[in-house]
Amino acid sequence: MKNARFWRSRALRHGVVWLLVVIVCGLLGRQGNLRTMGLPYTALLLGVQAAAIYIHFWLLTHLLERRRYAWYALATLALVVAGAAGLDRVEQVERLSIVKMQLEAGGGPPTGAALRFAQNAANLVFALGLATVARYVRRGVVGHLQVQQLRALQLETELSLLKAQVNQHFLFNTLNNLYGLSLAAPEQMPEALLQLAGLMRYQLDSSRQSTVTVGTEAEYLANYIGLEKLRLRHNTRVEFRVNLPHPDQPLAPLLLLPLVENCFKHAIGPSGENTIRIELTQTDVGLTLHTGNSIPPHFRATPSGLGLPTLRARLAQYYPGPRHRLSVEATATFYAASLQLVL
Repeated sequence: MKNARFWRSRALRHGVVWLLVVIVCGLLGRQGNLRTMGLPYTALLLGVQAAAIYIHFWLLTHLLERRRYAWYALATLALVVAGAAGLDRVEQVERLSIVKMQLEAGGGPPTGAALRFAQNAANLVFALGLATVARYVRRGVVGHLQVQQLRALQLETELSLLKAQVNQHFLFNTLNNLYGLSLAAPEQMPEALLQLAGLMRYQLDSSRQSTVTVGTEAEYLANYIGLEKLRLRHNTRVEFRVNLPHPDQPLAPLLLLPLVENCFKHAIGPSGENTIRIELTQTDVGLTLHTGNSIPPHFRATPSGLGLPTLRARLAQYYPGPRHRLSVEATATFYAASLQLVL
């Protein structure tokens, strides 16, 4: 946290950068002229370049980024000319030392004023370009991180909304089931209400967690199926098979319920044999849920629009891309679904 606050301080960041520049210049100049001319001269040169860089930053913000290209070009040209003149003025302070050094080394006379001015302008343009690249690279990195943070916040919000939709969908279906049970077998209502209380408690607890275990989710499904069976007629046969060698593996909560709900929504008919088959199997790295149910003659489902769409959205969030595979097959007499997850 302290490091984050430090790097958010522009003055501290830039101070560290300029300190590193001074150190690098000192190391590079140990064998050259900078060592002879001394630190004050080096500081003056860097001071002129630093002033030009920060003025150029202001030009970038107030002219270039506001699409005032002509004004930006003219102002930058004036800045380069003024900066080169400032560098030349600083060099005048140490001209005698430079001439003395060249004469002692047997070199030629110092370069002319025009050539020195061109060299200073070129050095200043190089420094401005390097600083500009560093500015926009940092801005791009910071922008990318901010986009990632916003995306994570958006996903968290979407997941919260999806969980809320799952809870509402479950409660709506369960209340309808209890209403049917109260008409068909009112003596079974106390047991059904106890099971509903346990299911709702699990709903509340799991909605606060990003993951549960495969074993607890399977137990939840067993309780839900038991609650559904209380209202079924004798002509409906339910098979629920579970094979979980690794029940402690993590799993997104309430992810399997929509497919199980569909079985009971589609398979209930007043006459004929109704069949529901639910099989949950697990391997070392994956989990597979197969559901299938017969469809009574003349059955017309009235979808609520929440079940499968919500399931697909949650799968895309929790197990994106190849980590999940959902397939649904429906005929006039049978409905089957298969969900494969890579845990």
